[in-house]
Amino acid sequence: MHIAIIGCGEVGGAYARAIIGKAALSLYDIISDGRPGVLSKELGLPLNSAPGDWLRDCDIALAAVPGRESGVAAASALPFLSRGSVYIDVSTGAPESLRQSHAAFKSADRSFVDTAIMGAIALTGGKTPVLIAGEDADRAREVFTLMDAPVKLLEDGNPGDAVALKLLRSVVVKGLECLSIESLTAAEHLGVRDRLLDVLGDIDNAPIADLMAALVQTHIVHAKRRMHEMEESTQQLRSLGFDAAVTGALGERYKATLRAIEKNEPPADAHETLDKSLKWLIPTGRVAVKN
Repeated sequence: MHIAIIGCGEVGGAYARAIIGKAALSLYDIISDGRPGVLSKELGLPLNSAPGDWLRDCDIALAAVPGRESGVAAASALPFLSRGSVYIDVSTGAPESLRQSHAAFKSADRSFVDTAIMGAIALTGGKTPVLIAGEDADRAREVFTLMDAPVKLLEDGNPGDAVALKLLRSVVVKGLECLSIESLTAAEHLGVRDRLLDVLGDIDNAPIADLMAALVQTHIVHAKRRMHEMEESTQQLRSLGFDAAVTGALGERYKATLRAIEKNEPPADAHETLDKSLKWLIPTGRVAVKN
């Protein structure tokens, strides 16, 4: 197997280090110094500065470029990829951009696979779990299996679907990250960090899926009370000198729900199941798209 790493920054470098010695390897990055240059010297491999005929010998092209460059990187590599090769995009590009790249590859009779990295590659390198979507997901899996990475195939998924799920996951995880910063910095300031973590212990009693369902189902019923509680929480953080950027913004979500309740009172059983709650909540969370 011959694998090309397109983009030799932190992510591409982690994959290159995990693959070296297990498969033939080629490197490509438009930047020759910094991390790409260091990687080239470390692995003793030349660093290609542009896509070209050298790509024709590669069975796999693994693109780890910045998300906004995902489409450009795919388009530049496409003319040089051999039929039967697989292009694996691990960049967190916009789902629609990946779908457009997939369409271009399909028109050229080439394979394009969307792969979402589901963890911190800086900590676990090539062994970081991935979620793969695309017609040739099985072939892409071989590359990550080579690196001992846990792999989950998104059945019936198309390119763009894996990264869409990753971005939705980020809403929860990155939201929790920012809220953790706001709460723990204030708790540390007050000298109650350990006590805060202790009173949060009840969250460990329920699987995340059950916890999220319970929060959504009870949201409709308790939105007004919870909004006032968040206003008090925001005020406490700000009185201590913290900006409460994320905590303060949470009130807007409650206000949107309360406006929707005034305009169109939810059915009495809207809180009974997650399906019913989401059906009523979806319109309250959508905004008009400007042309």
